[in-house]
Order: sequence, then structure tokens, then C-alpha cells
Amino acid sequence: MMKRSTRTAAVLLSAAMAVTGMQGMTYAEGTREVLVSSTEELHAALADARAGDEIILKEGLYQHDEWIGVWAVFYAQASGTAEKPIILRSEDPEHPAVLSGVTTEEKYGLRIVGSYWEIRDLVICEAAKGIFLEQSEHSIISGCEVYNIGDEAIHIIDDSSYNLVENCYIHDTGKYTPKYGEGVYIGSSYKAEGYGFDCHYNTVRGCKIGPNVTADCVDIKEYTIGNVVEYCTFDGSGIAGENGGDSFVEIKGNNCIVRNNTGYQNGCQYMLYAFDAHQMLEGWGQNNQVYENTVHFDSESVYMFKEWNCASQVFRNTAIPSCAGYSTSMTQQVRNFLLDGDVTEDGRVNAEDAGRLQGHVLGRDETHVSAENADLDNDGSMNAFDLCILKKKLNAGDTQEEPVTLVDYVEESTAAWRISDGLGGKTVTFCMTGKPGSTISTGWGYWDGCYANADGSTGKWIGNSGGTQTFDENGTASLTVEVPEGMRRLMLEIYGYSDSSGSLNKDDVELVRTEVVN
Repeated sequence: MMKRSTRTAAVLLSAAMAVTGMQGMTYAEGTREVLVSSTEELHAALADARAGDEIILKEGLYQHDEWIGVWAVFYAQASGTAEKPIILRSEDPEHPAVLSGVTTEEKYGLRIVGSYWEIRDLVICEAAKGIFLEQSEHSIISGCEVYNIGDEAIHIIDDSSYNLVENCYIHDTGKYTPKYGEGVYIGSSYKAEGYGFDCHYNTVRGCKIGPNVTADCVDIKEYTIGNVVEYCTFDGSGIAGENGGDSFVEIKGNNCIVRNNTGYQNGCQYMLYAFDAHQMLEGWGQNNQVYENTVHFDSESVYMFKEWNCASQVFRNTAIPSCAGYSTSMTQQVRNFLLDGDVTEDGRVNAEDAGRLQGHVLGRDETHVSAENADLDNDGSMNAFDLCILKKKLNAGDTQEEPVTLVDYVEESTAAWRISDGLGGKTVTFCMTGKPGSTISTGWGYWDGCYANADGSTGKWIGNSGGTQTFDENGTASLTVEVPEGMRRLMLEIYGYSDSSGSLNKDDVELVRTEVVN
């Protein structure tokens, strides 16, 4: 890969191409509209690209395999602006231009260094890597097809943030090196040299990824923050299972969101998880959310989500017909978020909530809406008054409060419940129902995996008394506990249940909700 130190030579070569290769181009009067119909013209247009250019490619094959000073078939180093992006597009999206190398072993198909690019409706094929976007912010890759690629199809790298990959079709990657055949690759491995690691707040939206994407459909690397994968369709056929490539989306960064995607296992025997998180370095792979995804599985042995030592939240995911569920140590399996204004019920209040509520009020949005969180005037309905209150709340920046999170639990035996993981360092309240005026004696505990035992082993079950609680006139009682950092496998158990007449049946006590606050 080209390091920063070689870029000066590439720029000088590009300048020379700009002087000698501009014949045949047409500039619309008063604009920089560049009509391109040959490989030579495309090289020259990219070499001379500047803010406000619209480079329009005629239908046809643009193929090249000669050295142009960088390891790329087509290359540009320039930046647009917010008002004047550089646009590179096919003249007719129905008959797109094809940018091609001659082998899947060499070169990047299209390498762009710079911000504010719009790359639209192109086909990229026959190269070692597809689209390589570096040192870029606020760029868009839209409507492109990328296939027959030796390694990864689209790579957002080298301090590239706030970029969008949308409505692309990616298939047949990893043709030369299957373990590096990701569909979209965001960031770099911590072992990489010569590139900046800050690839934050990029979005992959509405893409069809697969078949024959040999590694993960999307790989979000360590050192990255806030990347989003949404409304994509994943085809698992062809995932090779090499080098950890065994899922649709692999998360190694922080504060990532994976939502509203649809996946199909499609007979892939190497798929172990639909989505997974990894802690490649201490402090990374944390605070991610995976929700409202639908996955069609072939085997019940595949997990919806897997992590270990990665704090995450998962909620409202659907497995069809069924799957092994979740394999986690620090993931909260969320039932609900209680937070005024959190219409989408994802644990935060932002502009998406206003849009969702507006769509609901106008009858245009049938997706999930939290009636409890959206009824801001407490009149028992969601209406324009609630929307006005929410917009006022957003305009005032009054959106920093933390939600009360309701997490999942299962009754493992009579009056004994196992609670969702990921509750270390949290305040947890168990809300129970029983006979008014009766009392219960409770205990709670957790697994401390770091506890040093006398025999040299580690790990011990830590039990605590919860004391005695009395059910009020409504038949409700609660127990609030402070859970130590790092604990796993929280449990609640009822040891005794009685009233003035004597012992009662513990089966009649119900845990109705488990509330969590930070």
C-alpha cells in the first residue's frame, strides 16, 4: 500500500497527465461539466479535478493496467466543498460506465484522496480492491456496483469520517484473498502502518451485500467511533469463515449502531453469528447497539449476536424461524427504554424521534413508536401537541438525560430469575408483584470472574442478602441493588413468602420488570 511519503510524486504525475490528456473533453459554458468517453479522458479529468466539477462518464468500459504513479487503476487527489462537491457519475444510471482493471490481484479500482466527493452509479470490477476512499469527509458513494474484487470492495480509511455508502450492490469479493474479502471495510487494523485511524460517523445504508462476499459484509475496525449500518440486505452465501469472517457485521469500534437490516444465511455453513463484537484492544468494541434487524436462519445453532467483554445493547431483533439467541457476557438484552421524547425507543432523544413522531401523526410511518415516550403532554395520545413539545425540547438541547432501561430476564426455577448481562456498575431495581400486605425475603448474586480462589483458579459466585420487602396495597414491592463493575450473570431469588396467616406459595410472586440506570 502507498504510504504518505509517496503522495507528492503521485500529485506531480497527475499534474503532468492533466496537461497532456485533456483533449476530447467538453466543458459546459460557465461550469466545470466534464464529459468523458475514454480511459485517457477519465485519467485526465481525475488528475485535474477541482471543487464544483461534475465528471460525467459515457456508457462503456474504462479499463487500464499501466502504472500511473500510484497503485490504482483510476486515481484522484482533490477536494470539493459542501457547496461545490466533486461529482463522478455515469451519464445514464441504467447503462453505467464500467471502471475495470484486468486482474483481481493488483491495484485499487478507484482511489480517491480528498473530501466532498460524490461517486454515483458506476461499476467497479477486476481489481485487488474496489473503491478506496481516504482522507475524506462528507463524501458519498451511491448506486455503485462493485464485484470481482481480490480483497475488500469498499474501504473507508485514513482519517475518513462522515461519509455515506448508500444503495450499492456488492458481490463476489475476496476472489484473490478470501479472508480479506469484506464488502465494506471501515478503518484499519491496529497493526496497520501509514494510515490514520480516525474513521468516525460513517454510514452504510440501503446496500445489498452478497452473494460471495467471502469475509464479513461490513467490518468496523477498532479506533473508530459512531459508525452506522442500516437498511441493508445481506446474503450469507459465500462467506468463507476465514480470519473471523463468519458474520454479516463485525464490530470492533465504539458507539456503533447496526439496525433495520435484513440478513439471509442462505446455506452458509461458516456463519456462526449474524452480528458480533470484538475487543481487539482494551476499551474498544464498547457501547454498541444492534436492534430491529431481521435474520432468516437455516440453523438454530447460529447466534443473532455474540460478544465477549464488549458492552452492547440488543433489542427488537427477529430471527426467522429461530436461532440460538445471544452469546454474551456484557450485553444488555433490552425490553424497553423509558425516556420522554425517545419515540424510536433506542435510548436517546434526537432528530430521528421528531421525524418518527411526525410520520406517525400524519399516518405515514408504520415503524416502531413508543407510545409511553411519545406522549409528552400525558393526555393518553400521540398528536401534534406532543410533536411541538418534542421539537421545543430538541431546539433547547434538552436531550442529555439518561433513560431507565428495562432488561430481559428468565425464570430459571421457582421464584428465581436470571437477569440479562451487561449490568456491571449499574443500579438495578427489581419490581415484583404479590399479595398486598405480605412479605418476602430476597437474595441476589452474581458471578465474579476475577475472584482469586485458594486453589489458584479464578471465579466465584457471590451471594448477597436482599433483606425483607412488604407488598403495598397495590401488591407491588421492589429491591434496588448497586451491582459491582465487571460482574456477570445477575440472579434474584425469593427465599421466603408469607403473611399473617403463614407461608404462601412462592410461585405466586412475579418479577414484572427489571429497571437499570447508569
